[in-house]
Amino acid sequence: MMKEKLPLLISVPHGGTVIPPEIQTACLLNEKDIVLDGDTWTKTLYDFKDLVEEYHEMDIARIAVDLNRHQHDLPPENADGVVKTSTVDGEKVWETPGGLSELEREKLIQTYYLPYHHALEKAADNPQVKLAMDCHTMLDYGPSPTATGWEYRPLFCIGNRGTVTGGQGEETLTASPEVMTRLRELLEKEFESFREDAGIRELVTMNTPFKGGYITRHHGNLGKLPWIQLEINRKLYLPEPSLITVQPSDLDRLKLQEFRDRLYHVFSELVKDISPFRGKEAL
Repeated sequence: MMKEKLPLLISVPHGGTVIPPEIQTACLLNEKDIVLDGDTWTKTLYDFKDLVEEYHEMDIARIAVDLNRHQHDLPPENADGVVKTSTVDGEKVWETPGGLSELEREKLIQTYYLPYHHALEKAADNPQVKLAMDCHTMLDYGPSPTATGWEYRPLFCIGNRGTVTGGQGEETLTASPEVMTRLRELLEKEFESFREDAGIRELVTMNTPFKGGYITRHHGNLGKLPWIQLEINRKLYLPEPSLITVQPSDLDRLKLQEFRDRLYHVFSELVKDISPFRGKEAL
């Protein structure tokens, strides 16, 4: 049965695995390193191309150009900025000592980064869209945002730049507390069977460990649409590390399809409760 096209804008910025040809020879990483450094398999996990009004993804790997950083967030001040010099595990990315040259970085920004953000701005003008979701995945075990050391993460994290209850903090909210609460309720209901996988951790958290990155903050503050960043724990859909391949196997794709169907149901219920009005009053 044909599924209804939902009034959503879906952004998948970290699912790409391509190193642009002009800098391929300088890259020290192999294909699997590149896949694991990004949001692994998210172009399959979040493949809503024909199911939402606006769908945007990036083919270029996050390690080459990170769309979820400010364009001026660059090395050497930040090795984890818009153009990386090291992986999440601290491995060197480029053979040149200081990373890519200023000219190479600028070309990446002009060729890939700015067009993606311009496309999101244009997509937000689509009158059929009610809500934008910036879609990511997170490591199961990572640095704590509030304490020294690492901690186990929730199965889902949703962010609107607010507090742990989705309310107003020090920043402008990119989506209302009501929409955030409804999304959490829907995720908890749809993925209740996964609760045993959570162990001592929460099933769904708000704004911790992630409040929403540059995409959510920047485009949310433009006021055209409410924006939410969605993070899914990779333990829910990835096999054991030794079994992870550059592309998912047929069996993995079936698992990802089931997961995507559950997300579709969550999204379809969520948009029923969102005002069709444009601007800040819709947040």
